[in-house]
Amino acid sequence: MDSFSIVVVILLGLALAVFAISLFVAIIFNVKIGLKYREPLARKLHALRLSKMLSALGISTDEYLHTENIIKINEQMERCAECGNTEECDDNLANDNMDVDRIDFCNNESTLKDMVSKKSAAE
Repeated sequence: MDSFSIVVVILLGLALAVFAISLFVAIIFNVKIGLKYREPLARKLHALRLSKMLSALGISTDEYLHTENIIKINEQMERCAECGNTEECDDNLANDNMDVDRIDFCNNESTLKDMVSKKSAAE
């Protein structure tokens, strides 16, 4: 190989290394920003019955916050906060065995059923 080819290979190798390092740094940065954004969302979720409903249906808060669309999460949290079926919800949440087919009182029924069916299909 002549010296020009060696220089080109070295420059391409350096460019590839810089790209790989930049990509790694960007991924780490985005993960940290995502975690920082989800922390207040998780606190807000834990203040609602929706958090208990998710747990009763076998869906962890982390799983919920990382798989669902943020806009949809906010919509679901609003529906939960504005719900008028709180007594029925509390009664059902007091039972140890929450059945997804018995949550017709919940404003988030269709979304919760979809999440449970997706989780069951994945297992």
